[in-house]
Amino acid sequence: MVSLLYNGSPQSPQQIGSDEFRRKLAEIAQGRIIIDERAGNALGSETALLAAMRSGVVDMATLSGSVVSSAVPEFGVFDVPFLFRDAAQAKAVADGPVGALFAKPFADKGLVLLAIGKQGFRNVTNSKRPIRSPADLQGLKIRVLPNEVYQMTFKALGAEVVPMEFTLVYSALKDGRIDGQENPVMTIATSHLEEVQKYASLTGHFFAPIAFVANRDVFQALKPADQAALIAAAKAGAEATWQSGAADETKKLEELRKAGMEIIEKVDRQPFIDAVKPLEPEFEKRFGKDLLARIRATP
Repeated sequence: MVSLLYNGSPQSPQQIGSDEFRRKLAEIAQGRIIIDERAGNALGSETALLAAMRSGVVDMATLSGSVVSSAVPEFGVFDVPFLFRDAAQAKAVADGPVGALFAKPFADKGLVLLAIGKQGFRNVTNSKRPIRSPADLQGLKIRVLPNEVYQMTFKALGAEVVPMEFTLVYSALKDGRIDGQENPVMTIATSHLEEVQKYASLTGHFFAPIAFVANRDVFQALKPADQAALIAAAKAGAEATWQSGAADETKKLEELRKAGMEIIEKVDRQPFIDAVKPLEPEFEKRFGKDLLARIRATP
């Protein structure tokens, strides 16, 4: 039996990807591998889930890339703000030679990267005012993941940064400890943040991948045919997240509007891009100038 955990809400990319993974694995493995699937923060935060997988308590998980990068810093290149033009470019990077570069750093940390999926581009929500420029973020307490690149980015944009696990965000928004947060549209909608947030600005500042990850010892203990089945199923699950596209987001945005959230769709991203340009030397130091150039040049 292989345990599979994820922290997504129903209809979230994690749920979509995990469901397709399980379906495909049943088709390929013909009962040789039984999946014990659990969702909804069964072990707490994603950080706790990652630690449980690295220690062998959990066999496999679908995790936000920004959480995985705390263990595999090289994967944090996906966190660089405004690095990706659109989802098609991000997919070309994830599925191509650049994506293949991450196999070794994952293995070095006792993990196997089975596939890379899509959570989506992240956007800012808050309870105070529309965000149309970095100036609008001044003085707002914005929750970000406990991730250095996320924190330095929002400090550069002028926000008061509050690192926090996502499991705590709804209650913190509700009681006013924070003013806003940032996440993909699907996460905003499936987590019902419209109940505690008035404004959503489609800034698209970070692209958020999903990593389909397994404990290396568990993976290596499987027979070669079962390893291949696990990889194929993970790739199918990842593909399902990529195929969950613009139409789904449009539907969710309309639901958010009907629920009373003001959606600021036309955001001029250039002032945001300009505000984080001073961080480029730091990103080059962390991830390599050549790798960043290679990603930006990907069609």
